[in-house]
Amino acid sequence: MSSAHILVQYVDNAAIVECLDTKLSDEMTIQQWSDEIIGALSTCAAANRFIVSFRNVKFMSSSALRALISLKAKTDEAKVTLFLCNINPSNLEVFKITKLDSLFRITPSEIEAQRALINN
Repeated sequence: MSSAHILVQYVDNAAIVECLDTKLSDEMTIQQWSDEIIGALSTCAAANRFIVSFRNVKFMSSSALRALISLKAKTDEAKVTLFLCNINPSNLEVFKITKLDSLFRITPSEIEAQRALINN
């Protein structure tokens, strides 16, 4: 499944969502991106891992971080483990400064997210 802002693939028990945008900065793009990701979450009933890859994303605004916090609440509600991966170093630094790195499971790549043990 793909749409304007994401590409979704299913591998084993995981839904892998790749962000296609290089910047998540303007409100309209973030809202559309968030809606597409939440839509993907609602269609992945068989997956117990929801992996969001930021391989293409060079910049994320605070609005994008808020959208991720909302996504985390929805994955928790659905009893799906959320992983974030391929976050570039400058964006990862923002996660650390804001302490969001303790809220999210962050892995270097999709492969590590698929291999990670889930402790619920």
